[in-house]
Amino acid sequence: MPIYKRCSRCGRRIPSGSRCPCQKQYQKERHREYDRHRRDRKSKDFYGSREWEAARRAALEADGGIDVYLYMTEGEIALADTIHHIIPLKEDWDKRSDLDNLMSLRHETHGKIERLYGGNQGEIVRKLQGMLRDFRRLRRGGGI
Repeated sequence: MPIYKRCSRCGRRIPSGSRCPCQKQYQKERHREYDRHRRDRKSKDFYGSREWEAARRAALEADGGIDVYLYMTEGEIALADTIHHIIPLKEDWDKRSDLDNLMSLRHETHGKIERLYGGNQGEIVRKLQGMLRDFRRLRRGGGI
């Protein structure tokens, strides 16, 4: 028998471990609002470009569609649905499509990393770069 929980937004009964449809709609709206008012025009145009789609696809392929951070920190394999710029676009535009700057993550992991950047960003960037390098080396060697 499945375990259920209540959605914190609408109160709907949903299976535990899943996301309510109202949350998905809320997230779409939030992204639309972010694009409209917070994201700069240059970044917005980039994220809608073929260049970004190709870079995103290449990163997911290089990482086997696995959340790199979660695998390297907890040994857990989870499907990635987001690509993270280790060095943010606003800090180095030239690294926007650099495969060595793109890490596959789950949405939840991406939020966690963004919060970590609030502390010592330089240290976190170095750790993530090393983690990505080690992960891809393991993949090439057949360890994953």
